[in-house]
Amino acid sequence: MLNLVIAETALETVPEEIFKHTSLKKIRNNGKKPTDLLLDRTLHHFAILSGNLEQDYKRARPDISHIILLSALATPLFKKNQLKVFIHTINDQFIKIGDNLRIPKSYTRYEGLILDVIKNKKIISNDGQSLLEFSENLTFLELLQKHIKPDIVIGFSTNGISKTFENISKELSSFNNPCAVIGGFPKGHFSPQIESHLTKKYSISSSSLEAHVVVSRLLYEYEKTNNFLI
Repeated sequence: MLNLVIAETALETVPEEIFKHTSLKKIRNNGKKPTDLLLDRTLHHFAILSGNLEQDYKRARPDISHIILLSALATPLFKKNQLKVFIHTINDQFIKIGDNLRIPKSYTRYEGLILDVIKNKKIISNDGQSLLEFSENLTFLELLQKHIKPDIVIGFSTNGISKTFENISKELSSFNNPCAVIGGFPKGHFSPQIESHLTKKYSISSSSLEAHVVVSRLLYEYEKTNNFLI
């Protein structure tokens, strides 16, 4: 079983402190509340700049998590229940992905799904299975200790030790409950809070790769190593 954590993901509703910005006047006039919208750089760029949001360069990219989930949840590994996926957000919120979740390919539908689970805390299928669970105020360490309990935690970063996907997948496969950590943000590196809980940190390219590319290649190599390919 492999655990995948998308850490410090740029996924959050619009912060109260920027919601009164003039560029969001039309949204307010339409009766929307901050909790009705995901913070999105494309739509809320000027409000973000004027609001001086902390670490704004790592925020407002909910599409990153969507693309990663589209890649991860379509794999044979996930379909054979050999992959657990967790989203840890920039604000220490947490979304647990259920074993049988089929992620919407449409981003608009994905946004609605995420807003729904943030509001209702849980989404259940017609047959009673948990598809998504949402928690607040859960640190990365608490996620590891309470929900995953891994025997190794490997992070991926351009400032890590150089190693191939093949060798990393073999190392992960040598443990019973390994955890791979990918950043869900557009720029920068893991915060010290994340770094301090990584057992090892590896770089798989001399240049920066988009997170969904790293996830796709890692899962493919892990599937090959463990004979999970269809």
